[in-house]
Amino acid sequence: MRRITSVELLDTGLLALDEIHANLDDLWRTNRYLGGVSTSLRLLGACLLRTGKRPLRILEVGAGDGRLAARLRQQLRQHGFEVEFFVLDCRLIHLQADRAVAEGLHPVAADALALPFSQGSFDLVVCNHMFHHFSGHRAVQLLRALSEVARNAVVINDLHRHWLPWAFVRAMPWFWRHRVSRLDGAASIRQAYTKSELTELASAAGFRDVEVRRLAPFRLGLVLWNTCAP
Repeated sequence: MRRITSVELLDTGLLALDEIHANLDDLWRTNRYLGGVSTSLRLLGACLLRTGKRPLRILEVGAGDGRLAARLRQQLRQHGFEVEFFVLDCRLIHLQADRAVAEGLHPVAADALALPFSQGSFDLVVCNHMFHHFSGHRAVQLLRALSEVARNAVVINDLHRHWLPWAFVRAMPWFWRHRVSRLDGAASIRQAYTKSELTELASAAGFRDVEVRRLAPFRLGLVLWNTCAP
């Protein structure tokens, strides 16, 4: 399946407030039932086995309304990890979509390529369902920017480009209740990466200690340990 890039509707800033809320609800449903939560926990768990850090400072970049971060924080705390979670999105209105969910999180509105943090501010930097929005030089730039503020590792959890999930989105419109979610969902899969493409981007960014994992259902995990060449 050939990669086709596009600008997704949620990123345009042109949606009405009710459309934004409906789309964020659909994104949370996707994370909750189609692997966003479980695969993120699996990746974070593998990282924590290696680092053993307690307590933790974690930054999620491209966090939307913060519901995923809130769930991850809750699950990690249940396993004995005290976590201070910062959630960053390019649009403040996304972070304000559900104030109750964001309780206990630190919201930050900023550009992912110009992070307002000093070097090594966080133990881990995570990026869920967002990396596919970046291509070529900008994708390499993003990996380096995330690594700058991560003491230990950058954890990418994203879609695996394949015709089966694309067909699922097209054939199961009832799961994504809003038209924007259905359009953006299909576009996300078409511009997602394959395992080999993620490996090549990590190499181009200068990383040497890299883990790329296939995760069900149709997700890829990329862990970049903080060994980015200058």
